[in-house]
Amino acid sequence: MATRGFRYYTTNASKFVRAVAAVHLLHTYVLEFAITGGLSMLPTLHTVGDHVFLDKYNHRLGREIKVGDVIVISKPTEEHTRICKRVAGLPGDIVYCDAMPKAPMRSAGMPDDLVGLSTGMTNGRTGKYIKVPEGHIWILGDNSMASLDSREYGPVPKALVVGKVLWAVYWGPFNWLPGWPRRIGSNIEATDLSVTDFLPTTQSRK
Repeated sequence: MATRGFRYYTTNASKFVRAVAAVHLLHTYVLEFAITGGLSMLPTLHTVGDHVFLDKYNHRLGREIKVGDVIVISKPTEEHTRICKRVAGLPGDIVYCDAMPKAPMRSAGMPDDLVGLSTGMTNGRTGKYIKVPEGHIWILGDNSMASLDSREYGPVPKALVVGKVLWAVYWGPFNWLPGWPRRIGSNIEATDLSVTDFLPTTQSRK
């Protein structure tokens, strides 16, 4: 009866280590499959259940980023937290420093865990324009009333960019199977869907 020697096990262990290393390198530097959530990118992304594909090879550290691109970026105020926003200005662009809303308020019929924001002004930037400095970008959430972005942080370093969002797949808490991938373009397209179509209790966006 033949037995498996030490060489057999070391060879297979080596293959396993190389496979794990290849997956790690792919995930870190090429393509990442990540989960997003929150109100700030409605209606482009659902509040929960959207899984996005990030191109990290071509766009990591802000390479080849254009105005209108949806990106994932490390939060300027929290090193280990990542946020998803849309690029609204590149180095040298003149951007309008819109004011941040304040004071939480509840909209009629809104679930307890989905709270909007009022229109009170807090950041003192109303009506002002600035030039985005070199090495920085200006980011905004598509749902401006529920987004902390450059109106709060100011211009953010391009070095914080993790990658560009290419596709999104909805796999919500009430769906056994994921929906069809949808391309996340550089511009918001007209749609007959409302914000409520993207809340957790709805079916997948087709």
